[in-house]
Amino acid sequence: MNSKMVSEKSVLVLFIVQFLCCFGKRDLLSKPVPKWPSRFLAEYTSTYKHTSGTFAVDVRPNRPASERIYFGDSTYDHLCSTYYNHTPCIQLTTKGYRYLVFPEKNDCCKCCTYSHGDYLCGGPLSPEWVSNKTGNLIFLGIKDVKGRKCYKWDSRGLQNHSNFYYQFVDTGLPCEIDGLNYLRNPSEKADDQYIFKENSFKFFVNESFFDVPTICENSRYCGGRVCAIAPDHSKPPPVLKYKV
Repeated sequence: MNSKMVSEKSVLVLFIVQFLCCFGKRDLLSKPVPKWPSRFLAEYTSTYKHTSGTFAVDVRPNRPASERIYFGDSTYDHLCSTYYNHTPCIQLTTKGYRYLVFPEKNDCCKCCTYSHGDYLCGGPLSPEWVSNKTGNLIFLGIKDVKGRKCYKWDSRGLQNHSNFYYQFVDTGLPCEIDGLNYLRNPSEKADDQYIFKENSFKFFVNESFFDVPTICENSRYCGGRVCAIAPDHSKPPPVLKYKV
């Protein structure tokens, strides 16, 4: 084999390596990075829950991680509707518990805890749920949400259930959440869906917005089919460490 042929082969191999390298980098860079703010308040609408309201979180370090979802009508929420229908409901998740607050009924109960016991519920939604630390996040491309372009991911949860996250292409703000859920049986679809209004985002939320209302301070456990009936005394009270 002469030196000219060796040289041509070397150039070809080098070209292929460079092409694959550059293509791989371009492919990697073309995939967007999902972001979930540590603190925000935004208005939403929900097709599955047939209502609108506000969604707020504050999961910054060194403070109680908190989440507050207000439903203008609780009829199609699988938790709130178990106790009252056709009335507003607030799901307040803070300091180890998820409270169901019914302001027009002057009623409140503890649904579950995310810090101890056997009846666990999810805590406030933090950026970790879209961090892909466990490889459970699948990018699904660009989708249309109410006329806006949004990136879409599938964040696989317990039992491999899909939880879809959408993010505005142009601003990087949350566009929509859609988690599998239903009312009383799977035929009554009522996803935990929140389609955010982009111009409603506020990134300063006063900590008092997540205060536990007075009517909830010594409230009963909700009980029933979807919430805990009592605290789990077989395990010690929670020692909460507010780290995200």
